[in-house]
Amino acid sequence: MKKIISVLALILCFAFFPVQIIEAHPGRTDANGGHTCRTNCEKWGLQYGEYHYHNGGGGSSNSQVKKSAPPKPAAPRTQPNILPSKTIVAVDNATVYSAPSLDSVIAATLWYGFEIKASGTQSEFIAMDQGYISKTVVTSYTPTTPKTVKIQGEKGYFFSTPSTESPGRGYAIKDALVQVVGERGDWYYGSTVDANGKVLVGFVSKSVAY
Repeated sequence: MKKIISVLALILCFAFFPVQIIEAHPGRTDANGGHTCRTNCEKWGLQYGEYHYHNGGGGSSNSQVKKSAPPKPAAPRTQPNILPSKTIVAVDNATVYSAPSLDSVIAATLWYGFEIKASGTQSEFIAMDQGYISKTVVTSYTPTTPKTVKIQGEKGYFFSTPSTESPGRGYAIKDALVQVVGERGDWYYGSTVDANGKVLVGFVSKSVAY
């Protein structure tokens, strides 16, 4: 009898024990157990307009915040490293005139491979610091990272311009090394040692030097 009274007293104690109040900010939840915060959001650690779940919502017993991942920044587009072409003298002795005319006074004489620093152009001439030089005695190539190639044929002929129709400058023998500093189409521009052991500069075809 005493045990029964003790059990009943214990039950009555739990019945009148104060229930813990769970605070929640206002707003009804949807079918998923969550909703969008509209009022006093900063009090609950949320942002206005932020969707989140309450206890029991979203398949979890804890309150969860549904946040979308920030968009990934687009990868920067790389631009190809295109170097400006170089204009050089294409003959052994190029005449520079004081005016854009073949009848004007000769101002200087330049050698093969001399780089032309143009300051302007005329119909048939290029203006430069030294004077004016005819467009017929120059050529051009695109600078590249210096590299070494080898003459693969019995002879590797070099030309003044990237064309077999231009004057030949000599040839290098098989296995001679060519120091390449530029190219134009199917041609390399560089230097080597010719068959007589002298330095040779000009254009050599990529079909015989690689």
